[in-house]
Amino acid sequence: MKKIGFFIALVLLVLLAAAACGPGDNAVEIAQAQSVIEAARAAQHAARAAQIASQGLSDVGRGQTLILILLTLVVALLIGVAAYIVIQRQVWKHSQVQPKNNGRWMSGPNAHWKRVDALDPYQQLLLQQQMLLTQLLQQSQVESEDDDRPQLPAGWWG
Repeated sequence: MKKIGFFIALVLLVLLAAAACGPGDNAVEIAQAQSVIEAARAAQHAARAAQIASQGLSDVGRGQTLILILLTLVVALLIGVAAYIVIQRQVWKHSQVQPKNNGRWMSGPNAHWKRVDALDPYQQLLLQQQMLLTQLLQQSQVESEDDDRPQLPAGWWG
C-alpha cells in the first residue's frame, strides 16, 4: 500500500511540475495547475490514509491472534484440570469400593507373602497333610541310616 500511494503522489507531482513549466500565462492554465496540485495533495492524503489503515489492520490481526492463543491455552488448561479431577475421583471411588485385606498371613514355603481372606478348610487340610507327610519322610530317612538292609528272619542272608 505504501508503494502504490507514493507512486500515485509522484506521478501527480510530475504532472504538476509539467503543467507549471509549460508555456502560457492564461487563467485557464493556472486554474488547471491549481487543480492538479490539489489532486496531488489529495493523492498524498489518500496514500497516508491507506498506510494508516493497513497498519491498523495488521495491529488488529496481531491482537486477534494473541486473543486466540490465550483462549486456546485457557481451554486446554480447563480440559486438563477436568481430566485430573475425573481421574482422582475414579481412584478415590475405586479405593473406597475395594475391601481391605485383614485376613491372616498364608503359611507354607510357597506363600510368597500373601494374605488369606478367609480360611479354606480344604486348603488347610491339604497343607496339614503335606506337613505330616514331610515329617514322616524326614523321620523315615533318619531311621533308615542305621541299617540299609531290610529286617529279615535270621539265616535268610545265608
